[in-house]
Amino acid sequence: MEEEQPDATIILDKPNISVQIDEKTNQALNSEFLYYSSVLKIIATTLSNDADQSRAIPWIKKLFRPEYHTSSLKEKRNRYLLYLTLTMLNDELIGVFEVAPPLGPLRELSTLADYKIEAAAWERDDTWREILISLPEDFKPLECSVHQDPDVCKKDHRIDRILDQEFQFFLYLARPYAALMLNGDDRTKVACWLQTLCTIHGNNCSSMKAVRNDYMMALLGYIADLRSVGPFMEKPPWKTLPPLAQLAKESFDNSTLLDPTNAMANEFLQNQPVPEDGAFCYIALTGDLIQSSFGGPGP
Repeated sequence: MEEEQPDATIILDKPNISVQIDEKTNQALNSEFLYYSSVLKIIATTLSNDADQSRAIPWIKKLFRPEYHTSSLKEKRNRYLLYLTLTMLNDELIGVFEVAPPLGPLRELSTLADYKIEAAAWERDDTWREILISLPEDFKPLECSVHQDPDVCKKDHRIDRILDQEFQFFLYLARPYAALMLNGDDRTKVACWLQTLCTIHGNNCSSMKAVRNDYMMALLGYIADLRSVGPFMEKPPWKTLPPLAQLAKESFDNSTLLDPTNAMANEFLQNQPVPEDGAFCYIALTGDLIQSSFGGPGP
């Protein structure tokens, strides 16, 4: 059996260093491993390059060897599996995976040279920067709707970079759909929403950036169907941006869905199949399911 002897020797020579990991961490590493295992089964066979497929198999076999199930090597194994999964999702093997795995122990990922690849189109998109430059000089940033304590808000920047990259990607996807909106009034409202969401940047806390991304994902889902729904049927708030669930609840109007003369009701009916014989009957039920189930006010 191939073993990572150098790593094991170092640990055994220093008995004062604990190699045991707590049960909670061990379970998390095992769950991670199962996730990567299931993903690799799917994407490994979809690699379009035959040479990449032939190189992927030895790496997978290496990382699935028994020694990498020991507590001292689980985290290292999972880091390699994450790296391998991400590169395979891009339909290529890059960096350390361009060559066969070593016969001996794997190097620490931190010691590997950085692999430079060309930025994706969404990473080079200037829409966000252009919107910020076009803001009027008297523009006032939105206030935080999450934190009550300003000091706590200022310290909340743990995942700014990830949230900003996610928003940049969604903005890149949303732009062409926004331009294709058929209704001119809807196009204007969507443009206002995109501009408002773009202003949550820089020193804004991670929590507000997470709220921003919630709105962006919901907006993208709707405009992909070339329509604006819920809170996006109105222009965005000018003072602060509450959590999406709160604003969606405030903007929801049952009457628009239940009124048979309303355009939304007509559009729904037009998209339904027409029976050759007989008829369909549609029934709309409203009310709070949870409260009514426990004896509260019902429909």
